[in-house]
Amino acid sequence: MSWYVIHTKPNEEKKALANLINQEFTCYMPMYAKEVINKNKIKINSAPLFPRYLFIEINQMSIQKNFGLIRSTIGVHKLLKIGENPIKIDDDIIYEIKKAEKERENKIEKFFESGETVQIKSGPFKGIKAIFECEDSNERAVLFFELLKKPTRINVDKVNIKKLT
Repeated sequence: MSWYVIHTKPNEEKKALANLINQEFTCYMPMYAKEVINKNKIKINSAPLFPRYLFIEINQMSIQKNFGLIRSTIGVHKLLKIGENPIKIDDDIIYEIKKAEKERENKIEKFFESGETVQIKSGPFKGIKAIFECEDSNERAVLFFELLKKPTRINVDKVNIKKLT
């Protein structure tokens, strides 16, 4: 048995995974937890580590026989190939990805990064641009900005700030 890479249609990784599993293929989609702010609420979502990609384990003889079935699965765009040969992924690589995923299991990718410029959306400092420093122990944002030519540090709810791009 060997691992191969499937390229999915945009935002259809989970659909492709479910449909391949329903067809009794062994598949793997590495995930990670990330913080998302939506409608003034902070949620923790799981997201694919490699957007639009997942791995399928199948023996080399079956890959050619099942190529059409895999390719026509809902959510699948294509099986990655070099020329006419599907790209084989070494078992050690899959093992290392699974190991790293397990180690990161309880770590959350934060929405804001230290040093990032943000803008305050509400409250007495509405409209002020600030630098995101970190989160405090209550998971509130610690921000720095200049007020009357003095560096000022404040703590605000993360839902009350937005990234500036």
